[in-house]
Amino acid sequence: MPLKILHTADLHLGMTFRNRNYSEEVREQLTEARFNTLERLVERANEEKCGLFVIAGDLFHRVNVASDIIERTCDLLSRFRGCLAILPGNHDHYEPYGSLWIELKNKAAEELLLLTEQQVYPLNDYGIDAVIYPATCTAKHSPENRLGWIKNLGEKPEARWHIGVAHGAVKGISPDFENQYYPMEENELVSTGMDIWCLGHTHVRYPDREQVEKAPFLYCGTPEPDGFDCRHGGYAWIIEVDEHGDSFSQSIETGSFRFYEMKQRVMNWADLEELDRGLATTSPPQKTLVKIKLSGTLPEEEYNCRQQFYEQIRETYLHVELDDSELSMEITPEVISASYPEGSFPYRLLNRLAEKNDREALQIAYRLIEEVKQ
Repeated sequence: MPLKILHTADLHLGMTFRNRNYSEEVREQLTEARFNTLERLVERANEEKCGLFVIAGDLFHRVNVASDIIERTCDLLSRFRGCLAILPGNHDHYEPYGSLWIELKNKAAEELLLLTEQQVYPLNDYGIDAVIYPATCTAKHSPENRLGWIKNLGEKPEARWHIGVAHGAVKGISPDFENQYYPMEENELVSTGMDIWCLGHTHVRYPDREQVEKAPFLYCGTPEPDGFDCRHGGYAWIIEVDEHGDSFSQSIETGSFRFYEMKQRVMNWADLEELDRGLATTSPPQKTLVKIKLSGTLPEEEYNCRQQFYEQIRETYLHVELDDSELSMEITPEVISASYPEGSFPYRLLNRLAEKNDREALQIAYRLIEEVKQ
């Protein structure tokens, strides 16, 4: 029979979402969603009859999470019917005398396997003919990865399957411009001879496909979206490794909330309505957070009514951030006549630009004149 694995990472339990101007209700919902997602992951792993559940780092958002968060996490994880292996990531890195992993171990079920040491972890006691090789994070930042001990290991223990678990950035795949997130290279991972590497750190899945065969390593991405730079619905992998060590991996969507960031140029009210229709087809509005930047021009009457559209959007979606600083009223001869005395310099300049049909220059000139008036 193949070895079946649920691979996840980067749940960041204990994240409070105080980095943006969210309401307290929205913060509470986003914080709670991460626990709900973990619960669904455990249920899915049991439904799929996975023998191994791998969390490849950053289960927690920081090393000093509250005890009630640890206790709740242990309760959810205890529902998995198999071997549960957790790797400390850079956010919840392993400190030998730190309280996080000691407390987790004390409160967790016996099936929990903490990958805190640079050593092999045979899974025979769990009825699995496999060995796990962890690359454990011991600080938030490091210019060096933790693969060295594996490369220097010599002979591997006898086992049908050899599974690597690491947290960090793979060059060319996960951005790490200053080389401070345990940088790894693809050939390093391949040269270790693992059947597969389960990786964490980047919040986007890799490869970005629904199904992958014989992948040397996988990033699962975060299972629950956490911000406007997260443009997917949350992922995890269900991996099957056959008796020859060949893997087949199926991506599953796991999140509940969606974040959408968009830039929209509008010229009339119909463009605003089109934007609204596009949003309505994305995800349930009560689970949708939207960040919109508008540019362009609207006729005077529509421009003056734009707040009605904004209120409609704000009432529809869970959270809306709307920037219309680059949206302006369309300047027409009627607007010019209503704004400036006939024969004045602004009147003559703006009408000359209007006659040339230079809309961009007309809009810029009007805005500059209005700024000087203020």
